Amino acid sequence: MKVSLAAVAAVILSTQSALAGTVEYKCEITRPDSHGWIAPEYYFQVDTDTRAAKVVSRHHDWTSAKLKVKNNGQYRMLWNVSLRSSEGQSLRMKYQANLDPEQNTVKVRASFGTVSASNKPYGSGVCSVFTG
Repeated sequence: MKVSLAAVAAVILSTQSALAGTVEYKCEITRPDSHGWIAPEYYFQVDTDTRAAKVVSRHHDWTSAKLKVKNNGQYRMLWNVSLRSSEGQSLRMKYQANLDPEQNTVKVRASFGTVSASNKPYGSGVCSVFTG
């Protein structure tokens, strides 16, 4: 399901007061691969107190992600979604994002959970704290 970025911003603004300990990031993928499995933008909600994260992109709605705060202060988020291929096949995708809040950079990669494929989609980009 494709998500309107205006709808994403509206949801973020409406939930900001409820998520006082949450930092929200808007990340633009500036160097994607050519396979199309990496979205051009991601929004991340990161709460280090509860070790919870959520992610949304044009490829999928808000999805809970596993959050790990690495020793160097970077965030690693893992999430799974089902997406449709251009042939209409439902594919289980496993995503990982490594977000560096100090450098404001992100690296996203994906793998296919149910299909044996040699390509591993990836992308990298820049992030900013999203304030609405």
